[in-house]
Amino acid sequence: MSIIILENLLSSVMFHNKPINQNLKTAILNKGFSNLTEVQDLVINEKNSGRDLFVSSQTGSGKTLAYSLSISENILVDKKRSKSKPTGLIVTPTRELALQVFEEIKWLYGNTDLVTVTSIGGMDIKKERMKITKKFDLLIGTPGRINDHLRKKYLNLSNLSVLVLDEADEMLDLGFKDDLDKIVNSSPENTRTLLFSATLPKKIISLANKYQNNPVRIEISNKNKPHSDIAYESYFLNRRDNENAIFNLLRYYDDKNILVFCSTRSSVTHIHSRLLNRGFDVVCLSGALNQSERFKALQSMKNGRCKICIATDVAARGIDLVNLDIVIHADLPRNSEGLLHRSGRTGRAGNKGKCILLFSPNEIRHYERLVSSSGIKPKLNKFLSRGEIEKKDNKIIIDGVFSKNKIKNDEQIILNKIINKHSPEDIALAYIRNIKEKLSPIEEVEDISKEIDNFKEKQSKNNFKSNRKRTFKFKNRRKKNKFSPKK
Repeated sequence: MSIIILENLLSSVMFHNKPINQNLKTAILNKGFSNLTEVQDLVINEKNSGRDLFVSSQTGSGKTLAYSLSISENILVDKKRSKSKPTGLIVTPTRELALQVFEEIKWLYGNTDLVTVTSIGGMDIKKERMKITKKFDLLIGTPGRINDHLRKKYLNLSNLSVLVLDEADEMLDLGFKDDLDKIVNSSPENTRTLLFSATLPKKIISLANKYQNNPVRIEISNKNKPHSDIAYESYFLNRRDNENAIFNLLRYYDDKNILVFCSTRSSVTHIHSRLLNRGFDVVCLSGALNQSERFKALQSMKNGRCKICIATDVAARGIDLVNLDIVIHADLPRNSEGLLHRSGRTGRAGNKGKCILLFSPNEIRHYERLVSSSGIKPKLNKFLSRGEIEKKDNKIIIDGVFSKNKIKNDEQIILNKIINKHSPEDIALAYIRNIKEKLSPIEEVEDISKEIDNFKEKQSKNNFKSNRKRTFKFKNRRKKNKFSPKK
């Protein structure tokens, strides 16, 4: 196995210097891309042409575009299309990621004759079968649904030239190992396989050894390294203040695009409902929604109709929300991997992002382990005061969006009547009150950031006492057993 290990930095190599299909090159330049990321530079390198690739790189490093370009040499060849027999297959762990990849392929290959079909769980299976039984080149889908078509013989992979396994580590975590085995076993032995993973656990290495033929291993060295374009902040709060803190943060950052992560579906539903009642434009993403609902939620964020999304970890991988400014961890993730994946939704493509962690006294130990293992250094801040939020409100009111467009005739009539009837002070006051009435109330949140050392000290003492008690009981038990009469 050839191994290439590099730092995850922006390459100085330009797209137009690469041996890329001219139609694809035009699409890239029209999209506004110029420089390659390291993973893109290495994946589409001439030396790696036709080779199996085993790539590990952080979320947001440009992997999707990298393999979308790399597979062009396999799927844009002059071949006679066959019904139900694609030449290319891209497998993703989640429905959302599959749809995102499809959108990427659509703009990249828009000027070619490539025919692409999706196969995604939760979508209308009858419509999918109709598309699959026609002639097409590339299939993008999730493991379970692809296998369903294979099992019922609607799909045939005997013509497959290239197979991409995207976010392979996540597919294993979600229990898709058997599905992947069936997909690979249904493909020709000489199928080119590109395996992409954000992490490198032993099971992924084992998967690569099983599925691939002497692959080129490309590792962008980022183990336990946070995204450099993300600023981390944390707030130490009483658990009862957690929801109020979320409301105030969303209130304060009302001009930002924000993704809030919760640990359970019920928490997502609860906070989503409460935010709607407070007048926030908010959507949610969780496994409780069907595919159509999840798609609509994502589209609302992408087209700017909505700025806030409440989600479970279903949104942590592969979801590319354009210009996402802030990620809030309402509930701490289970491990460092989850933290980095969640946080990686922001700070993408050279943009700066912010990540906010909320934790309570009983989560101190978990928070410290999480921070340490993730390699991040969050700034522990005092929570926003009422005065800070009101100051932001006043700035919005003073610098508000005042129309500079030409006044329409019907507006001029009303404007003249208002000016003639009311003083400037009355008009300004009405404007101020109108805006303030639309704002959700500021909640009371007790700041306990200064008490974190006291909490840690108490925890340490309590742990010591409980250990002593357990030891004492154990010793007494041993003594009792030692001197108890034999039966």
